[in-house]
Amino acid sequence: MHFRLCTKPVKEKVINIIAGKRNKLLLTTRKWHTETMDTNPIGVYDIASYARNFGFTVDVYYMDELPVTGDYGLVGLSVFEGKNETVFNDILFLKGFYPATKIIVGGRWTKLMDDEASEWFRKNEIDVWANEGEKFFNGDNEINFSEYPGWYKKDILTTHAAGRNIMSSRGCPFHCYFCHNPENKINYFSPRYTVDNIQLLLEQKVPVIFFADDIFTLKEEHMLGIYEEMKSRSINISGQNLFFTHVNLIKQNTLPVMKLFNPVEVQVGLESGDNRMLKLMGKSFTVEKAFSIIKELANFVPVNGLFLIGYPGETIESLSNTLEFVKMLKPYLTKKWVSIYQPIKNTIGYYESLKNGIFHGELINNSIIHYVPDGLQAEDLIKYRDLIMQN
Repeated sequence: MHFRLCTKPVKEKVINIIAGKRNKLLLTTRKWHTETMDTNPIGVYDIASYARNFGFTVDVYYMDELPVTGDYGLVGLSVFEGKNETVFNDILFLKGFYPATKIIVGGRWTKLMDDEASEWFRKNEIDVWANEGEKFFNGDNEINFSEYPGWYKKDILTTHAAGRNIMSSRGCPFHCYFCHNPENKINYFSPRYTVDNIQLLLEQKVPVIFFADDIFTLKEEHMLGIYEEMKSRSINISGQNLFFTHVNLIKQNTLPVMKLFNPVEVQVGLESGDNRMLKLMGKSFTVEKAFSIIKELANFVPVNGLFLIGYPGETIESLSNTLEFVKMLKPYLTKKWVSIYQPIKNTIGYYESLKNGIFHGELINNSIIHYVPDGLQAEDLIKYRDLIMQN
């Protein structure tokens, strides 16, 4: 066998996988958490439910809780984000744990894979599925998101789901230069799918539902559909939900719909109080517009302002401007969060980082110094992060 991206028709793949074996799949991934919360492996839950519609028996476990069995015809490793070395070690561990089982790597990370990873996969005879996971099973056909199956309680239990995150849509229409979202096309799941998943999480006593869509407020009718579906089932998450919006999508007809959900907070990526930095980041609004919009939004919902410092081109002046902007916004923000820029491979920001600045240590989380732009010191970023968080 040789290295290849898996692109054969689904029938051939499935025949190869289950020939002489049971059509039983294991999907696994690493636990992932942010600075402020645990997260659910949404993509793995989705693919597990989707594969079952094609006659497969599927188990879902995290890497640190794998079942000891030789029954699987295929092990799929989903990688959301991580260093090459970590991914390689996970694959070698799976090969040792399931020596007679086919292993395929998929997930968002495969779309950002570099030459080092490609060469490693070739030498170790590992296949990569860099397309949408669903297309492994449906013969590379279009995915019918309106009929997408909801998650299975079995998977919630085997992963001891502690996260609060769900997604009611995929994709983002914006192209921020620091972002690594490979899905530009917007696809909407049905209200049924979304509320099925909300109900499962509520059964696990999850205190808050986090709509982790890149932007939950893209379409008022989509939000209303979810709200009405919950209402029809007597599911109430008022005061128990939060979601993202975007400065350019906060409009008069959107605000009342957002208020219907009565969120504990609405998160808005404001990023910087310096127009030059906003432009460098690929943001499509100005500081002045953001200030006006947040003043209006705060009349309807609690606002959590998200900021990003340390992007290539950052200076003491731009950091000071962001601090002053935060002070102006103080009456309108109930919360704020400051991330320190982390260069993600194959993004515009990453290539700018290679030309401007110095990398420090490992990429761990967005409150740790990993990169410092030219003209600044790590201490400058720490100082201004603390000042912005405190004001």
